[in-house]
Amino acid sequence: MLRPRRAPERGASLVEYGAVILLVAGIVATVALTDVPSRVGGMFSHGMDCVLRLGECERPDGDPDGPQAAPEDDGAPPDGRVVVPPDEEAAQPENADLPEEEGRPGNADLPTAVGPADEEVVVEPVSWFGGGPELAPDPETKPDEVNDWWEGLSEAEREEVMREEPEHIRDLDGVPAEIRNELNREFLDAEVERLLEEEGQSADEALEFTLDEVRDDVPGAPSLELWEMLKLQRTVSADGSDHYILTLDPDEGRAIVSTGNPDTADNVATLVPGTGIEWTAINGQLGRAQNLRDAATRVDEEADHAVVSWIGYDTPSWGQAPFGGKAEDGKDDLQDFQYGLRVTHEGGPSNNTLIGHSYGSVVVGHAARNDSGVYVDNIVLVGSPGIGGSVDELNFDGDVGDVHVAMSDEDWINQNTLKGFHDYDGLYDDLEQSGVSIIDTGPETEHDGYFNQQEDENSGEKVDTIELRQFGGIIAGAG
Repeated sequence: MLRPRRAPERGASLVEYGAVILLVAGIVATVALTDVPSRVGGMFSHGMDCVLRLGECERPDGDPDGPQAAPEDDGAPPDGRVVVPPDEEAAQPENADLPEEEGRPGNADLPTAVGPADEEVVVEPVSWFGGGPELAPDPETKPDEVNDWWEGLSEAEREEVMREEPEHIRDLDGVPAEIRNELNREFLDAEVERLLEEEGQSADEALEFTLDEVRDDVPGAPSLELWEMLKLQRTVSADGSDHYILTLDPDEGRAIVSTGNPDTADNVATLVPGTGIEWTAINGQLGRAQNLRDAATRVDEEADHAVVSWIGYDTPSWGQAPFGGKAEDGKDDLQDFQYGLRVTHEGGPSNNTLIGHSYGSVVVGHAARNDSGVYVDNIVLVGSPGIGGSVDELNFDGDVGDVHVAMSDEDWINQNTLKGFHDYDGLYDDLEQSGVSIIDTGPETEHDGYFNQQEDENSGEKVDTIELRQFGGIIAGAG
């Protein structure tokens, strides 16, 4: 039942109002005596500072580029950090000279913490790219800008990026090989553990199967992805191994592994494979890379050599191989990778060789015929169906005499119509008059046999083929 509301008596109302006024006055006096405004101001200033580190609001004085105003109490926010007073020039951080284009963070000119000489100040690592996935440069950033960014970071900042954003830098050209290797090995170990658990096997059980059994999907066999990862894991973890995983991205079909450290080697070669070579073929490619490195070592035992197995593009299927689309798609990534090898290399420049086998030579041709070319000293074209043009169109650090061509009489490319799609004639017509170096080939060398060793007829031991010996000389800078 609703009841009528009575109006308050006037005398009672005046007494209540007076009590309220006295209460408010007491609160004001208490606030003034306890210095709450200053404390609230300090808290507000600290909150503003936190927002400013993300670049989402202005400075307290309204100037988005000016230094942060200091609190009014003891000069330090409640978390103990010290900030620059508004009338002093902001000190530049150690890495304020980061690249000024795509790789440069927007807030690289924020002041560092400054305090009294006798006060220990703890400075939190700075998230230069605003936190989240922007700790690292954009994947499209050029290798020199990436390297400038990395070299400009403090040790704490590098550790922060490696901890928070490993997936954004482990495959990034311009980041040193040791860092990429460390992060990719961690990724490999995690993926192996995940796949073993999913497939309900141990590593030993999975590796009891042969590659043919895995491919034929016999009962109980592991997936091809798990089997190849386990093989790679054991290869890079073996005693005496000096393999560097520079890229491992099964989702994108990429696997780039160097036999030897490309950042410190005197001579660096990159082997680009051809049709049908997916990332799961990385272990077979490492066998070819080891043969090439051993051949270079036999030419020059004093030098340090590295050979990179580069499955860094979408290799074509047999139906796609007659066309240049996959080569055109992969040329920029190959250019960036070669440029990255230059900018991360320590000491004097290395002698770099780019080897394209089969359709891989088409990719090399497209990359080197581009205006920006490739940063290599030698180009080797092996079993090539053509490069989409002539050798005098190649743009690299050497000259036409530093282009080497190997084509065996037994190579099926010679008898296949595929050679008509990539300007085969433009490469091979008048080859001797072009000035290129022609590599001698064995009478029985087939398309996939250029990088294999052969058994010595007298000793029965494995020895380098005539092609491998010449490849080794080119890699070592002697041929």
